[in-house]
Amino acid sequence: MKCVLIGAGGHGRVLIEAYSPARFDAILDSQPGLLEVAGVPVMRGDEILPELAVQGFTHFVIGVGSARNCARRSQLFQIAIQAGLKPQSVIHPTVFVSPSVTYADGCQILAKVVINTGAKLGTHVLVNTAAIVEHDCVIGAHTHIATGAILCGDVHVGEAAHIGAGAVIRQGIRIGSRAVVGAGAVVVRDVLDDEVVVGVPARSLA
Repeated sequence: MKCVLIGAGGHGRVLIEAYSPARFDAILDSQPGLLEVAGVPVMRGDEILPELAVQGFTHFVIGVGSARNCARRSQLFQIAIQAGLKPQSVIHPTVFVSPSVTYADGCQILAKVVINTGAKLGTHVLVNTAAIVEHDCVIGAHTHIATGAILCGDVHVGEAAHIGAGAVIRQGIRIGSRAVVGAGAVVVRDVLDDEVVVGVPARSLA
């Protein structure tokens, strides 16, 4: 297997450490003058993604984070798939993931995360440092559960949503696709597709 990391910013560097003892074979990043990160050589930017399969690369990891909008992560994921590469999951060794949890290809589950019984994660879900995903939660593809967020039991989150750092989602809540929950928000009602909510309790910005 030959794996490329797409993005060498802060999130990319976290993934390099989380992926250890395995090692990325190359990084794609367009920062001027950047030749290597943690000993991994940097190639050109993501514009060369379509060429990588020809060079023997088989797998990829998206190293681009999202402060709010998951669209760029989703876009890069689709470009890499179209280039013939396969998504590689990155699971930090300090996580607790129940044996009954299912997660699709390309998920990133970082340090100190807890994912409990019966939870289901879609393709390319990012569960960031010290987040908690409780029993029977369902997380849609490309969603980012940010640092320290807590999803209580049976929360359902649509695709490409962003749950901000330290947010708390009450049990049984539904969060729509592409919705944004602000950092530190406490969500006690369902959130619609594309809705942005902030505050305690969380209220729509619309």
